[in-house]
Amino acid sequence: MHSSGQSPSIANPLTLPLRGLKLHGPFDHCADRNIFGDDVRIVVCCPKPESKQLATFLAGINRTWAPKKGPKEDYLLEYPSFEKVFKTPVSVPGQSDATWITLPEIEASNDASAGCKQLTRNIRESLQAAAAMQRSMVLIFTPDRWKQWQRVETEDELFDVHDDVKAFAVRRGIATQFLNQNTLSYLEPCRIWWWLSVAIYTKAMRTPWVLEGLDENTAYVGLGYSVDRRAVKGKQIVLGCSHLYNAQGQGLQFRLSRFENATIRGGNPYLSFDDSRRLGETIRTLFWSSHFRLPERVVIHKLFPYRDDEIKGLRAGLKGVAELELLEINHEGSLRYLNSKFEDGQFKGDSFPVRRGTTVKLSDHESLVWIHGATDSVKSGWTYFQGKRRIPGPVVIRRYAGSSQLATIVHEILGLSKMDWNSGDLYSHLPATVQSSKSIARIGSRLEPLGTSSYDYRLFM
Repeated sequence: MHSSGQSPSIANPLTLPLRGLKLHGPFDHCADRNIFGDDVRIVVCCPKPESKQLATFLAGINRTWAPKKGPKEDYLLEYPSFEKVFKTPVSVPGQSDATWITLPEIEASNDASAGCKQLTRNIRESLQAAAAMQRSMVLIFTPDRWKQWQRVETEDELFDVHDDVKAFAVRRGIATQFLNQNTLSYLEPCRIWWWLSVAIYTKAMRTPWVLEGLDENTAYVGLGYSVDRRAVKGKQIVLGCSHLYNAQGQGLQFRLSRFENATIRGGNPYLSFDDSRRLGETIRTLFWSSHFRLPERVVIHKLFPYRDDEIKGLRAGLKGVAELELLEINHEGSLRYLNSKFEDGQFKGDSFPVRRGTTVKLSDHESLVWIHGATDSVKSGWTYFQGKRRIPGPVVIRRYAGSSQLATIVHEILGLSKMDWNSGDLYSHLPATVQSSKSIARIGSRLEPLGTSSYDYRLFM
């Protein structure tokens, strides 16, 4: 990891992003401020009864927060304030400011469906008001007492306020951050402020950190799908998300596509040759629009197997790309191992899980990799295990095309597991390629019409 203006260093997939932020500032802090403006400006949408509580909480954004004694201390660094971390001020409105918008109450007589729709309308109207203001992003506060109206799912209806509002905001280019009331009483405020400040900075269309050390001629793509499981069998519509990442781990662009000829097997969609070819052509177009050249290598990640028609179609759509790597990445829930250590001439059981990055080659086309596992603590000489509970299992990586060295593939996956800008955690349990594409496709299913638009994925975070 590195930030601009600093001497480049070789990326270590075990490096703590928060340490890089605290020591060097964000990647783009030396960029032209005429592009971004001098500060990060927040609009708040909040119901009146909770406004005082939220205002008190938000005042903590520019305080110093130390991690409390306990397990989190092995991972968390002191949060020194937003401005000190990101080298730019943040503007948080007061309750009497125009940029503090009061959300109307929900009628108590509403059932779950009616309440969800009323809440969605209220937030949409607030976002329309926010769009007329000079702002970087909008923070939407939802109290615990509205929990019954945040999502409804029956055999005939699925309505999620979060996803609907996100889709509405994306169409208008508005970045949003939902904040639930129970977050305000979380016992580790240091962790909350790291997580929330990174999300706010990112959703202001900034770049907190990037990867170093990956091949600059490689494009990394995550494929995610959303299936309308309530539709008549054979008429289910599949929404595919192809999310392009560059060698720095930045999610450059993504595009949503409808596939009418997909086959649903075991609950998973598989594309026809023509749909896969068009998907490959989309990847070419996305990379060309960002780099004005084709990549020499394309690595595609998804969560389930590739069929022959998909492989042939992707090859056809990516004609001109020298190397195509098709990888399935899936959790292997049945394997649980502890680490071992060598003492007094013999192996003994360790008190920690297998180290993050441990790899077991099963065959020429299949390997186990521990993305989640023990790693170095922020305390010198200590070991850290994220979550501190349960024995983590590996992911199984299956290759359907490509010839890259296993060490290269593992290095890339570990690096991309650290590119979730919506979290202050040390890493995600899956690489950002598949993590983001899955959630984007879910929210994107509410976008109509799709057309050929490409989106900045920070709007979906």
